[in-house]
Amino acid sequence: MQARWRTNLVLLAMAIAAWLPALGAGFHYDDLANVVHDAATTDPAALLDRLTNGFRPLLRLSYAADYKLWGMTASGFIATNLLLHAATVLGVAAMARTRLAGERAVLLAASIFALQPTNAAAVAWTSGRSTLLATALMVAAIVAHERGNGAMRWRVASLLMMLLAVLAKETALVLPLLLLLWEYTRPEQVPAREIARRVLPAAICAALAAAVALGASSRLQEIVSFSLALSAPSDSLAVNAMALPLSLSLWWRPWALSIEQPFDFTVAGATGGAAALLGLIIAAAMAQRSRKVLVTLALLWPVVALLPTHSVLARLDPITEKALYPAWIGPSLALGAAAAWAISRIPTKSWRTVAAAALMLGLASLCTWRAVVWAEPSVLWREATMRNPESARAWSNRALAESAAGQGAWARRSVAQARRLDPEDERVNDAALAVSLALPPTKELQP
Repeated sequence: MQARWRTNLVLLAMAIAAWLPALGAGFHYDDLANVVHDAATTDPAALLDRLTNGFRPLLRLSYAADYKLWGMTASGFIATNLLLHAATVLGVAAMARTRLAGERAVLLAASIFALQPTNAAAVAWTSGRSTLLATALMVAAIVAHERGNGAMRWRVASLLMMLLAVLAKETALVLPLLLLLWEYTRPEQVPAREIARRVLPAAICAALAAAVALGASSRLQEIVSFSLALSAPSDSLAVNAMALPLSLSLWWRPWALSIEQPFDFTVAGATGGAAALLGLIIAAAMAQRSRKVLVTLALLWPVVALLPTHSVLARLDPITEKALYPAWIGPSLALGAAAAWAISRIPTKSWRTVAAAALMLGLASLCTWRAVVWAEPSVLWREATMRNPESARAWSNRALAESAAGQGAWARRSVAQARRLDPEDERVNDAALAVSLALPPTKELQP
């Protein structure tokens, strides 16, 4: 028990310390529409109206609670994000204890989850709250499900956590499939009928929740209608399938991280390759089930977790970092086990400790770097224009961020580039007007 508490304390301290620079962030980009200018954040009457609409009511309640607690202070909202992330990390540690041997493996697995640089889009950004809150509740549901095989109260708690997760973000409806994968990859073989008995209540609740959400939320209906109008389901599926490997590759390419990712493949040119790669992943996962179930879990978990965002509904941004947050849980468990095994091969205990500490400190440094980038919008969007120089949206958002930072000359250059790329875009022209009306610059970046 002491070892478990010690592990949890280390995880809490590390998860919060690594992301602490995010507290310096202000509200930016989607935060303005989602939080700052949304009356539901500050007005109880508007909040009640929004709750009756049924679209992510728990998320809206969390924003309103933050406003009551912190006022319209961005650092307060981010502090809540950090606490939610820390709670999720402890939940991942609890999941790891059911599958991994020893506290070292648990510590490494939860650390690998906590210190993934792509998590910045969920942790270091107020508008990442929907994914963060839903994932925290999904992890709580899995932990309760694990304990529910022996007590009815835990089964009920698991279903309740799942429903709350759906109220935070509708993508949590994928949880029954994740539970199915969780049962399928147990170290001991579980009969198919028993797996169905364990997962069926969650599947029924998810189906009912989906029906109620689609029927009650006009906003959700608008999103689905917009998505279907944007692209045919078959084309959306092809594009999302192509985007999936590129999204997953961001876990291993921190130098490629950006709030705006380029994506210019044609459906005809890359669908076959993406389908073949996904087929290989699934085949490799199935082949390992009888020998290394953690490998199966690691390979299939991201594919299942990303189904809500990489299926038949079109998205304006096929490649995003935020959706990768819950998808990293399964790989983290397998990587934690592998890291623990590799460290155990080191003959000296002191050097084993040094190796584990070096791994965690290295990952923490990457997280701190990403938190610093997200804390400064002008830096974040400058990075975006470097990664995707043909995006008018990236250039116009960079212009707005530079203007807000008092970098007037840079803002004028950025908005001019945005207008060259897409002179007909209303948002680009709105950004140009905002920059032209801004106060004279107070500070400039050196070229």
